[in-house]
Amino acid sequence: ALHFFRLRRSPVPSATSRLGRSGALVFQAAAMGGSQLWQVVGGGDKGGIIVRTGKDASSDMCTDRLSTGAVVEEVQLEGERLCFKRLAGVGPSEGWVSTRLPNKDLMLRLDGIWEVVGGADKGGIFVREGLDTASPACAERLSTGALIREVEPLQGLRLHYTRLSGTGPQEGWVSIKLESGKELVRKVEMPEPPPPQEQQQPHSPWPAERLPYTGEVPLDLRMYNEEKDFSYEGYPEWVPITAAVAKLYREGKPFMPYPVETPARVYEAKPLAPFKKLKPKELKEMSRQNLPGCMFGLPLPKTAAEMRSDEFGAEWLTKAFHVSGTLAKDNRVTKLLRAQELPVKGFDAAGGAAMKMFLTVEYERQDPGLHTELFCKYPYLYDDHPTSRQEASAYNDVDGAEINCAMRLVHLFPFRTAKFYFCDVCRETTNWILITETIPFGKRGRVENGKVVEDIEYKPFEILPVCGKYQDWLLPNPAEFYCCIFRTMGRLAAWDKLGRYDVLLGPSPFHNEYEYLAATRPGRAPSTQKLKEMTQQSISKMLDSGIDFVMNVVHRMMPEDVKDMAKLTRIKEELIEMSPYFNDMSGYFQGSNTDYLAAMHANLQADNAFFWRDEYGDMSCGVLDWGGFSRMPFASNFMGCLSGADPELMMAHEEGIVRCFVDEYFRCGGPKIDLEEMLLRYRLAWITFCYDSTQWVERDIYKQMPREEIATFTGVLDENFQAAFRVRCRSMTIINAFTYYLMRGNFKAIFDEWAGGRGAIYLTEYK
Repeated sequence: ALHFFRLRRSPVPSATSRLGRSGALVFQAAAMGGSQLWQVVGGGDKGGIIVRTGKDASSDMCTDRLSTGAVVEEVQLEGERLCFKRLAGVGPSEGWVSTRLPNKDLMLRLDGIWEVVGGADKGGIFVREGLDTASPACAERLSTGALIREVEPLQGLRLHYTRLSGTGPQEGWVSIKLESGKELVRKVEMPEPPPPQEQQQPHSPWPAERLPYTGEVPLDLRMYNEEKDFSYEGYPEWVPITAAVAKLYREGKPFMPYPVETPARVYEAKPLAPFKKLKPKELKEMSRQNLPGCMFGLPLPKTAAEMRSDEFGAEWLTKAFHVSGTLAKDNRVTKLLRAQELPVKGFDAAGGAAMKMFLTVEYERQDPGLHTELFCKYPYLYDDHPTSRQEASAYNDVDGAEINCAMRLVHLFPFRTAKFYFCDVCRETTNWILITETIPFGKRGRVENGKVVEDIEYKPFEILPVCGKYQDWLLPNPAEFYCCIFRTMGRLAAWDKLGRYDVLLGPSPFHNEYEYLAATRPGRAPSTQKLKEMTQQSISKMLDSGIDFVMNVVHRMMPEDVKDMAKLTRIKEELIEMSPYFNDMSGYFQGSNTDYLAAMHANLQADNAFFWRDEYGDMSCGVLDWGGFSRMPFASNFMGCLSGADPELMMAHEEGIVRCFVDEYFRCGGPKIDLEEMLLRYRLAWITFCYDSTQWVERDIYKQMPREEIATFTGVLDENFQAAFRVRCRSMTIINAFTYYLMRGNFKAIFDEWAGGRGAIYLTEYK
């Protein structure tokens, strides 16, 4: 009988296997996942070996053979049948092959891989026909970047090889280094494979369904706590919910997404229009106009005076709340009693990203679900604050992210946020507005010499006093507040992994380091020595500005042991040495594993949260200000959260704070990530953050205030320093960055260990 089979066209292979440096990196990437590598040794007289589409030897045959000498990654091994992905060579990119015939090997497990690293200026390295260095030389050199496999154990400094990629003699002998010690070939390290699957930590112990979550609602909502004899009657509706969430945390149980009703505004609003980048002159002219918002079509007030005017006022608020679904159609705002702008300067300045105002309103029909005290956020007037307005509205779509988040996501978050009332943005003018409830912060006790000296008792679920940005000294126990913030961020990130925010952000990406490197590294071109030198010169200049600022401008605010030119010079030298790899460690590497990347708040310091204690005295928090909300690497996000933390606090509590995030991320449905890996990623990001902080000296600080005036400040608690919001925030970032770099003392060692080991594959190559 005849056996018929169908031919299937395999993907078009590359013409050659000249992978060079990228080939070595792909092999390293495969090994990172514990993958076994194989080389084709059979089929030399037939152009390679047969590849089939399935495990069964009678499955469809691919038209192309897998070339002799090709290197593949093992995907699955069933007896003598191997499912592979091709890494080098010619033929199908994937498929099934036999590893051996009854009396002949077709595939051999691959080890002993070396990379040619010498001879770049000569087109490669010498190859000889024999072990003896006096044996005949081959006509061609073995190209730099070629991958070779040792045929037999090393003979002193001589290596007998067969070539896997690159150009040059297919087989021969080379020296692994010169007498001077200079390397000619280097062994490609293959990490140990991971433990068997059954021994690995599962991705998550909780249900794997993606939203909408269809399981039982995990919250035990009650109106009375028998254990504490505490009733939730008479409290706002958010209190019993947060109490149920806190109960799950105390019991160590998972807190999973639960069904919520989608607000009508999500369906009724038009989509957010694309971001329009305006030049400064355009921004100045266009932002003066009152054009309709892109989602609801209403004009947007730009100031408190406009809000109080006949054009807006109670009638405009009624329209706004009707179209957003916040206010019933048979109800209306009858009076606007107050429209009061918050200060942008002074000790209690209300942030630096936008203007804010309080509104007090009356409704025709009062309702327990309606707030009469409201809060507005809107952009700076260009004429009054040109630099701040450009940074917020002209460069990136920070405003659009906040508007979209408030419109479509806040009801889905795993913690309390301010109740939404209205928002919109006009892309032609960049004007926007967001209206929410006012968070009723508690009264702060009297402050003397940087300490709260008046003890005020706060009841359960009473919002604690507000803390300004870079004013952690107002907090009674800052470490407790940071741990609370990081647990909250862990919940936010975990629910993103379960699909909670896909409606806005789209499905979460998923890849491990091997997949990431295999996809990105081969096409990553090397850079030039000239660019490396230019980068280091630019970094040096920026650091000089930062060191001058530390030594001669804010010197009265710096710790005495930091005001040491020798120490600061050492920081500069270390940062300059590492600077060619800043993008590698804080950008390229940080995106390598999506377990360490999710939806995050861009700047969750204590001033962007509000805190309370429950009937047990345990702290929880809600979150405000969603500008720049997006998916990002955790380490990048941590910079925005911890840049205001006191360096001494960081030395004592850094690991514990990060552990709070890691544990809560896992408890609430995220993958189990390694604490040490998270700390490594965070500390590598801190290195570049230390340099980045110095950019604000010329870019913002001196534009806000002359250096001569800043130099008169007597210390961190100087009233004039505390009153200058942007100067205070930018300056404290630099002070904390340099101080913590010196206190930790081992950032360069952390980089060196990473760059000399697993991080080498991420580093830019300079030629």
